[in-house]
Amino acid sequence: MKTHTDTRPPIDEQWLARMRAAKPDFLRRLFEMFLEEEPKRIAALTQAVAAADLEQVRYLAHSMKGAAATMGMERLRDACRELELAAKADDMSALKAGLKPVTQEFGSVLTLIRQVLASS
Repeated sequence: MKTHTDTRPPIDEQWLARMRAAKPDFLRRLFEMFLEEEPKRIAALTQAVAAADLEQVRYLAHSMKGAAATMGMERLRDACRELELAAKADDMSALKAGLKPVTQEFGSVLTLIRQVLASS
């Protein structure tokens, strides 16, 4: 599992630069949609972990992993993968421990997205 020592940026810089150059309007819409939808998913994920709803955790972590991978959010993708694996393994201690990195990475991504949107 990646830890707080992971030095990768919240969003891959090369991916972000390519999108800013080639598809700035699409990037803005993508980020706006992320800001609208993903906080709902992280709230549902937090509730699912608290309720030990393994099926829901697997589904939500998998969905977030895909969204993160699509948008160059490698650290968030990796944290979601770890949470998904914990749910698949029915490992409650790993499940509870795995939520924190997901929420931390999610916060880092949100901060960067807001900065990108404010500067464009």
